[in-house]
Amino acid sequence: LMRSIRTLHLRAQRQSETAARLAAWLHGGTGAGGAAHPLAGLVHAVHHASLPSSPCHEVARRQMPGGFGGCLAVELGTEDAARALPGQLRLFKDATSLGGVESLIEWRRKYDDAVSPLLLRVSIGLEDYE
Repeated sequence: LMRSIRTLHLRAQRQSETAARLAAWLHGGTGAGGAAHPLAGLVHAVHHASLPSSPCHEVARRQMPGGFGGCLAVELGTEDAARALPGQLRLFKDATSLGGVESLIEWRRKYDDAVSPLLLRVSIGLEDYE
């Protein structure tokens, strides 16, 4: 436990930075990036406090000086797309967990009927962004 605690701040910083970059790129697929974005029309919304359009951006910026966290949520345009995407990815594992060293994605509706069927929950690991 002590060995992992010693590097926690480095891991959390890396995950937060990668999550912010990914959130910004995905946000471009909502129409903010124009029709040329490879995800144009597929991504409906991206939720991460690092995005200036987030309603909690300013509060998070003041309260979280080390970054905005390694988890984000993405809403796709259709339920079918949201249900299928986690099983089609190679780098992200289709699993329910948060804060691990590997990147995970889940279609939350599979476990909770009260959640939007368009929602994917993403937990960023330590993989390189590129």
